[in-house]
Amino acid sequence: MNQQQLTPRERLKAERLRLQQACLLQEQRLNEDFAYVQENAGSLLMSGLSMLLFPSNKSRAKEQKQVTDATTQVPVSLGLSDYLSVAQSLLPVAWDVVRPLLTAWGIQKIQTWIIRKLFKKKR
Repeated sequence: MNQQQLTPRERLKAERLRLQQACLLQEQRLNEDFAYVQENAGSLLMSGLSMLLFPSNKSRAKEQKQVTDATTQVPVSLGLSDYLSVAQSLLPVAWDVVRPLLTAWGIQKIQTWIIRKLFKKKR
């Protein structure tokens, strides 16, 4: 009971320090999560896509058991719009893969066209 009572200003300073430490901790957690996603983006993308397109019976049975244990809701089936949204989110990744291939193909076609024009046999 011999604790010193903090003034309002001291309480504000203590609260500010606590909030700064909480923000730093949250920022560190977010940076760790972001680094994990960056390092494992390919495998996460492929596993998510494979789970979406080819759900296994074991995981589906496990999900249904968990759903029926927790509530009486029925699992929602995926529709065409879900597949289209996944395809739309994959377009930038596909473009990053296809762009170098298209560039190399275009350069090769231009080179062969120029070589044919330069070294064309006169008839």
